[in-house]
Amino acid sequence: MKKILLTVLTILTALSLNAQPGVVFEIKDGLYDMPLKASMEVQVSRLLTAINSAAQQGGDVNFSGINIDDMASFSVASLWSNVHFRTFDEEIVTSALTLKSGENIRGYQVRGIEIEMIPIDDTYKDDLAQEVCIDFDKSGKIVDFNLAIGVNQYIKLFREGVDLDDIDQRMQILHYIEQFKKAYNTKNIKFMEDIFSEDALIITGKVIKRVKSDIPLPPEIQYTKYNKQQYLNNLRKVFARNGYINVNFLDIRVRRHGAKPNYYGVTLKQDWNSSTYSDEGILFLIWDFSDEDAPKIHVRTWQPLEDQKVFSLSDFKLP
Repeated sequence: MKKILLTVLTILTALSLNAQPGVVFEIKDGLYDMPLKASMEVQVSRLLTAINSAAQQGGDVNFSGINIDDMASFSVASLWSNVHFRTFDEEIVTSALTLKSGENIRGYQVRGIEIEMIPIDDTYKDDLAQEVCIDFDKSGKIVDFNLAIGVNQYIKLFREGVDLDDIDQRMQILHYIEQFKKAYNTKNIKFMEDIFSEDALIITGKVIKRVKSDIPLPPEIQYTKYNKQQYLNNLRKVFARNGYINVNFLDIRVRRHGAKPNYYGVTLKQDWNSSTYSDEGILFLIWDFSDEDAPKIHVRTWQPLEDQKVFSLSDFKLP
């Protein structure tokens, strides 16, 4: 009898030592459908608990018992394959945002979930402290998981949207910028194929070294144009030769086209770090939101920081 009790105590002790405490997630405001709110809180709690458990015990994230679609679970798994992570806190309280297309609700989002990155090798160069945002459909199912841009950038875009009465469009732009960032970081070529229009124009600049001179001269920038397939072929090679890619977008500026309200010019500072190469430059994108469920990028330009003229909407003739 004593032997049986001793064995049971040993098992219970081992289980208690290895147990991963669950994450408690709460939506404090922004959503007032109580059953939907409770369901979303449960799903996020389960997802973050599964992530923390995988970080502690090793292996992949287990999505069983979580109301999550294939795209969102793929997003988590793709990020996990590059770098592991866990929440800083076991109790997380944040607000919910309602995502709209016109007057129609297309889903919800929670932001400000702080995570600690756990690099799996020494190629990781980014901040160890990051934030994630999680998207839901109207029923409360988790449909996307992204590393979020900084809170100051988010607040700036939000306030501009209030002032210019296009907050829904700007929040959608922010959503796709975060997806665009994730596509680079997880090497998702399919997303890139889908997001660029078939006639997309891609322009890349580089600084040409001048012969030394006593006369100070502005930097000479050489531009190269690519079509969609040329750019994607180059991108596939970049993905193949880099074990790790991390892209950050900073200083985001959004401008709506005066005559074509569905077109937006988005200017960002791009910080690229990868296994083989790092640089900083100015990225400019022209997004077409005529189809809000499937926006397209018509123009992508990249310029070195030395370039004194930054591309804008007025530099391109739109369809």
